[in-house]
Amino acid sequence: MVTIKQIAEYAGVSPSTVSHVLNGRAQKMSAQTREKVERTLREHNYISNMAGRLLSNNGSRIIGVILSYERRSEFNAARDTFFAEIIGALEQEIRSSGYYMMLYTSDNVGEGLRIAASWKVEGIIVLGALACDCALYTEGTETPLVFIDSYFYDDGKPYVNIGLHDKNGAYQMTEYLIRQGHTRLAFLADGSPPMGVDGERLAGFTDALRDNGLPAGEEHYIRVSHKSEERYAALSALMEENFRGFTALFFASDFYAVDSMNFLQDRGCRVPEDISICGFDDSMLSVQCRPKLTTVHQTVSQKASCAIAQLLRILRKEPVDPRIIRLDVSLCIRNSVKTINK
Repeated sequence: MVTIKQIAEYAGVSPSTVSHVLNGRAQKMSAQTREKVERTLREHNYISNMAGRLLSNNGSRIIGVILSYERRSEFNAARDTFFAEIIGALEQEIRSSGYYMMLYTSDNVGEGLRIAASWKVEGIIVLGALACDCALYTEGTETPLVFIDSYFYDDGKPYVNIGLHDKNGAYQMTEYLIRQGHTRLAFLADGSPPMGVDGERLAGFTDALRDNGLPAGEEHYIRVSHKSEERYAALSALMEENFRGFTALFFASDFYAVDSMNFLQDRGCRVPEDISICGFDDSMLSVQCRPKLTTVHQTVSQKASCAIAQLLRILRKEPVDPRIIRLDVSLCIRNSVKTINK
């Protein structure tokens, strides 16, 4: 395997110059020199000795991304198109910033922090953590932390979080359904009760019902399990009960909305003629299904770029303001909701 010294000889530079390029410290060298070194590295298929770099004092150049997900034994989180999209967007942002991404899926805060420490990551992005875990992450490490789609206790800790106006997005969608003549609505998610992002979306749904003079009791929330067999059993029972009089089902995510829509249609239920369905996220699934899904749009790439920008500010010891960023959402009206004659 070619060495740094050999690369330096081929490029006509010093070994320290090659090392600076490899470690992302090429700001003070000319663009011509950097490009010559990078070209030589590519031509000779140089593979960095990561272990050696980790033992140096120059930093690992690794950003750890921890997907806070408690169901890894039953469900591969990357199958969810939202998670796949946010992971891809984060990797692109991290790479373009001169860092490497290490992805770890865990519902155990201590386990996640131990892995991050063993790799000497320079910063951590935590995706989808609940309030109790956010406090533990903050208390358990001095490594710079930025959260995505997380909610916190009012405990005075300096959390940095990139999220959405989840509650407002669900409120907008519920009002849209009501304007289409739907007065019997159900919200479906997989928590008992839903917490974090899904909890906020349920709150927006409930507020919209109440503000429009409609009942908003416990019967308007339906739990759908993350385990497909249990979820399909619940959907079958709901279908046999003629959807309990509900005319529209608002799912907390596009993944569950599209999966459930396919399951129902395979059993003779017509969407939207027999039941209207909508989701949240505007993932790629929402335009690939038929009918195309009415949903709440979010820009996932913007969420990733904001998170990395905030983390880089912390790493550079620059002021971070605001610490809590809520990105806007919008309705994406397609074909899975019908208008009911009033």
